Amino acid sequence: MRATRGAIEEVSLNPRTYEPMILTIGRSKPIGICGSGLIDAVAELLETGMIDQNGKFRRDLPTDRVRNGPDGYEYVLARKEETLIQKDIVLTEIDIESLIRTKAALYAGCKVLLESVGLGFKDLEQVIIAGGFGRHLDLEKAIFIGLLPEIDIEKFIFVGNGSLLGARLLSFSKDLLKEAERIALMMTNLELSNYPTFMNEFIAAMFLPHTDVSAFPKGMKRLTRVRREYPPERMVEGQL
Repeated sequence: MRATRGAIEEVSLNPRTYEPMILTIGRSKPIGICGSGLIDAVAELLETGMIDQNGKFRRDLPTDRVRNGPDGYEYVLARKEETLIQKDIVLTEIDIESLIRTKAALYAGCKVLLESVGLGFKDLEQVIIAGGFGRHLDLEKAIFIGLLPEIDIEKFIFVGNGSLLGARLLSFSKDLLKEAERIALMMTNLELSNYPTFMNEFIAAMFLPHTDVSAFPKGMKRLTRVRREYPPERMVEGQL
């Protein structure tokens, strides 16, 4: 759901009991989950070892919050008696797969765009995040799942409603209006679907955080700790 009152925006999980702590916008009872809450939840599920790097749930966890639901395995974020909608709010493997596909497309698109002008993520001086989504985004968790590149967190800034801010500034400055026109005339379109390396980059990013471990050294260090605390021999076949 949109980031409005009642949307789950923050999630943290107890790594021993697997019980969630959720915060909603407006601090009311939950009615759904918004984008930032989804990112939080998946990052927590990954770090606690509840899902593997493909986004699949462990089947041997001592909790009834992971269950086989109508759409496959799912995690119960809020039980029906805790919500305003009188039904469980769950996160399914299908939901996680959708997020992985979305973050893979975003990451791959940005990488290809930079490579088209001979640059890489390390060359970026600043990353501007606009829109309501950015207001509630936890940057560390977004980087941890591979949604954003692993660069210095100080390089990210939030501007809120960038289009409205730009329109307001242009209405007060002819110089800025000319600058906007100049930038608009410089714009070019890069058709990612026709770009030779996009699909390869997309497939490589279909993993949490990424198949290229060198691109996410801090994230992989955190996952190594997860593997140490939750070793593979405790898992059923086919799980991390």
